[in-house]
Amino acid sequence: MNRIKDIIIVILTIAVTGLGLALILRKPETAVTESSAEIQIQTTETQTEQTEVLHNGNELFEDMESGMSFCFAGDSITAGSAYEGALPWYEPLTPYIRGEVSNFSMGGWTSSWLVNMSYELPASDVYVIAIGINDVLFIDQPLGAGSAEEFDTNLGLFEDAIRNVSPDAKIYYIAVWPFLDQDPSAYECKEDFDNVIRGHCNGEDIIFIDPTETILNVLNSSDPSAYMWNEYHPSTPEGIDLYSYAVLTSG
Repeated sequence: MNRIKDIIIVILTIAVTGLGLALILRKPETAVTESSAEIQIQTTETQTEQTEVLHNGNELFEDMESGMSFCFAGDSITAGSAYEGALPWYEPLTPYIRGEVSNFSMGGWTSSWLVNMSYELPASDVYVIAIGINDVLFIDQPLGAGSAEEFDTNLGLFEDAIRNVSPDAKIYYIAVWPFLDQDPSAYECKEDFDNVIRGHCNGEDIIFIDPTETILNVLNSSDPSAYMWNEYHPSTPEGIDLYSYAVLTSG
């Protein structure tokens, strides 16, 4: 429980160093110098501001605390990886979800796989869908969406499946997760697929969350290996801390 509190509320701006916005995923060590003490004070002040934001107007956070059930759907980033010791990206959020939590995901899944396996989809009040990175990176694979149009169709079919089991469910779509060191065409494809996802969202019962900028700001200003175990999988705990923080504060 303490770790999720750290993730949610500890964000520190270090303007004087020119670093801009720095994400602190662990509480600072005990202050030993005047400068670090000043940072500690600034961090504490920002903690209060972040707590107020999350408790007042952050829709995802409010839904987590509402008692509604949650289903997280996606690929290996949602499923986690026992081989690599990586937990699902949303694991740090679970202490704040007061309803039942289910997981509908598997490594390698694409938007087509979500549709093909939707007969096993559990009923839920809220679905958080993070899909598309395998469609983008392996667009020429048989079960990947071969185009933005096909991706669009798959999302629509999966939404139909959701409405069949949970007609009044709320849906959160997460933008295609960011990745590193790929061909430029992959980044263009991600942008196209993100636009498809946006097109499915209405801001009411289907909501778009894009954590890309927050995640990349951290990865580009530090050693990515501190948060990632390869070019597209977050590590545990640092990587999933970053991902869950980015989703929560971008919603």
